[in-house]
Amino acid sequence: MENLIINAWMTFTEYNDTTVSGLFTYPAEIWAGFIPLTLFALFTIVMFSTYFSQRGLTGTGDFKSSFAVAGFFVAIISLVMTMVEGLIGIPTVVICITISIIGVLLLLPGRDR
Repeated sequence: MENLIINAWMTFTEYNDTTVSGLFTYPAEIWAGFIPLTLFALFTIVMFSTYFSQRGLTGTGDFKSSFAVAGFFVAIISLVMTMVEGLIGIPTVVICITISIIGVLLLLPGRDR
């Protein structure tokens, strides 16, 4: 618990990693929920933007396909994040890939047109 309190007050200069990877790993080091929250925000932004874009172009939006596109996007981003040491944990990557698989399973039954 004491280590968590010390990390919460650590400044970026005390973190002593001024590289680009340090810029991304610093918030993840301070708060473990930063990367999952960022991925959830990306998922939500991509899902709603594809849904409303499709609705604007065709008149109807398909939530299932928007969910699948956002799932694939976040899964790819989480896999890219694994290249930076200490940025993302394996459980978070597994959850992102699972969400992507759920999106594919939603698309499997087909469309009724």
